[in-house]
Amino acid sequence: MKVLLLFEPEGYWKEKLDVLKLEFPEVEFTVNSKPADRITELKTTDAVICGRLSADELAESTLLKAVIVPFTGLNNFPVEELKQRNIALYNTHANAPYVAEHAIALALALLGRVNEFHHDLKQGIWNRTKEDQDMWTTLRNKRCGIMGYGNIGRCIAEYLVPFDCRVTGFRRNITLHSNDTDIELTDDINDLFLKCDIIFNVLPLTSETKHIINNENIANLKGKFIISVGRGETILEEALYNALKDNIVAGAALDVWYKYPGKETKPVMPGNFPFWELPNVVMSPHKSSHTAEAVQAMIDDTCNNIRKFISSIK
Repeated sequence: MKVLLLFEPEGYWKEKLDVLKLEFPEVEFTVNSKPADRITELKTTDAVICGRLSADELAESTLLKAVIVPFTGLNNFPVEELKQRNIALYNTHANAPYVAEHAIALALALLGRVNEFHHDLKQGIWNRTKEDQDMWTTLRNKRCGIMGYGNIGRCIAEYLVPFDCRVTGFRRNITLHSNDTDIELTDDINDLFLKCDIIFNVLPLTSETKHIINNENIANLKGKFIISVGRGETILEEALYNALKDNIVAGAALDVWYKYPGKETKPVMPGNFPFWELPNVVMSPHKSSHTAEAVQAMIDDTCNNIRKFISSIK
């Protein structure tokens, strides 16, 4: 049996891979980080651990039985083709508590206007009048909607408990978490928008979720706040920017974006519209699971998925 890693393991990853090699001496663990050699290696592979796989690469992987993803998102994989070929697809949700923690931090920064007050005070401007425009918004007792009530969403709901927030979770299949008696669940996104003050977006990017927030329904978020740690394209960029610029949406804290740096070293702005010029936006460079603890937890969980695969075909 051959298990292929399409990246060079370093540090903790290398330590855990060495453990797997000792645990399964009959398994050939191969590493390839050269793009030109990917297809050649994939042709003789039973399982691959990687961050992306194209449909063309999958077509050449005639022996493939499993794709093991070392993080959560699956939008860089030909999921339907994998299903058709009955190839097992593993990913990890071990980063959920850390992503949820960052979402709460973004919410507190946005509602607390931390960035605005920080930058003003650097110029000697004290926002201390009694006028409404100098006040910040408390998270306490707010009605919070969670778009994508899964592993991360459940952690967010747990972290909101000390703030006495009322939580409504949105998901397509609301029966999956029907035992969460303290959480109201809905499959109607407009109902979620209308009743909640703060929307936490943790949705993955699929054909169903792309632009789920759009020109037609964003007006239902008038005067409300969006915290997005899911995928950028779940929200139509132009609709979000205009709603923030025109003060329809009260504010947004965004950890996921529309433009990302490639191999070039020059600065890359995160959107096609200048969100960074708006005072009611808090920006984060896709960092919600970027802690040492989260990285180790995802590696541990990925290695457990490798063990599950090997055991399943013995």
